[in-house]
Amino acid sequence: QVLLQSIATIVADYRQGEIPPIDSNHVDRWVKQFDQFGFGDQEQIVILEEMEKILKSYYFSLLKARSFIACNFLIPNHILGANPTVTIKNVKFLDIQTKGSSQKDLLNLFEPMLHKVCKFGLNDCGRSPDAYVYLDDCLYSGNKVLHDIEGWISNASEGTDLHLVFFALHTSGRDDYVKKRINPKATRQGVTVKFWQLHEFHNSRWKPSQFDCFWSRSTSGDQLVDQYVQAVSKRRQNLQRSLPPLFRPDNMPTQDSIFSSSAAREIIELAFLKAGAYIVSLPKSPNTSMRPLGYEYFESLGFGAIFVTYRNIANNCPLALWWGDTNKEYPLNHWYPLFPRKVNTTSTSDWEAFLI
Repeated sequence: QVLLQSIATIVADYRQGEIPPIDSNHVDRWVKQFDQFGFGDQEQIVILEEMEKILKSYYFSLLKARSFIACNFLIPNHILGANPTVTIKNVKFLDIQTKGSSQKDLLNLFEPMLHKVCKFGLNDCGRSPDAYVYLDDCLYSGNKVLHDIEGWISNASEGTDLHLVFFALHTSGRDDYVKKRINPKATRQGVTVKFWQLHEFHNSRWKPSQFDCFWSRSTSGDQLVDQYVQAVSKRRQNLQRSLPPLFRPDNMPTQDSIFSSSAAREIIELAFLKAGAYIVSLPKSPNTSMRPLGYEYFESLGFGAIFVTYRNIANNCPLALWWGDTNKEYPLNHWYPLFPRKVNTTSTSDWEAFLI
C-alpha cells in the first residue's frame, strides 16, 4: 500500500484534467495484471519498487517543467548568459513542430512566465535573431526534431546559434542520428547547433556498458516471447547490415544508476517483455514498429524508454506502461495501462495508428 500510494503521489499531475486522477487503486489494478505472466505478489512488489525509484528521479511534473524553463531562460544560465532578460530579446523561440503539440504547449507554459519577469511576450523576441531555441520535452529516436529542423534550417540567419533544448534526451538519437544529419546542413547555413538537457539517457546497444533504458536479457520458455523473438530474428537475418544484440548481453551494463539492483532490473524487464509480447499478439495486424518494450523502427525488443512527463508518455516506453483502454473494444480492452496515453495522430481514431 505504501508503494502504491507513493507512485500515485509522484504522478498525481499526469494528464491532470484529461483523465481520472491516478490513485493507489489504479496502480494496484495495473500491477496485478502481471500475475498472469507468472509474477506473483513478491515480484509485483519489485516491479513497484523499481517504478517508484525511476519515477522519483525521471517523472517530469508540471512544477519541474516550469522550473526547467525558468532556469534556462529567465535567470543567469549557460544558454543565454549572465543577463538573460536582456539577451532574450534577440532569441527566436521556434514553433515549427509538425507532429504533436508538445512544443506549442511548452511555449504556452513559458509565455506568462516571460511576461511576468520581462513585461513582454514571445512575439517580441527574435525579430533580429542572433540565436534560435527549439524547445521540446524529450528526444527519443530523434526523428521528430530532425524532420522539424531539416524543414526549417534554410530560414536561419548566418552566424547564429541554434539551441536544441530538452527536458531529457537519448544519446543514440542525438549522436548517431540527429547530429550526423543536422550538423552538415547547419554548417552550410552558417549555424552552430548546441544541445541542452537536464537528463541524458545512454541507450546505444553498440556500447552497452551504460544503458539507461529497459532491455531484457535473453530468455525462453514463454510462448508469446518466443514467437516474437523468432519472427524478429528471421527479419533481422534478411537485413543487409549488422545489428546490435537482440537481448542485453550478460554482465551489462557495468554502470547502472537507474535500477536498484541487477536482480530487480531483470525482474521488471522480463515482466515488461512478457506483457509486451502479449500485447503485440493482440492486434490482427500490429503496427510494424510496435515492439514489447516500446515503439522502435529497428528490429529489436523495443526502445525501452523510462522517461514520462506530466503531459504524456511516449510510445517509445514499454507497451505495458501505456497501451490499452478498457473502455474500448477488443483488443484495447485486454490491457489496463498505468499511464493512459494521448496519441499524436491525425487519424479519425486515436488508436488506429497502433492497430494498422
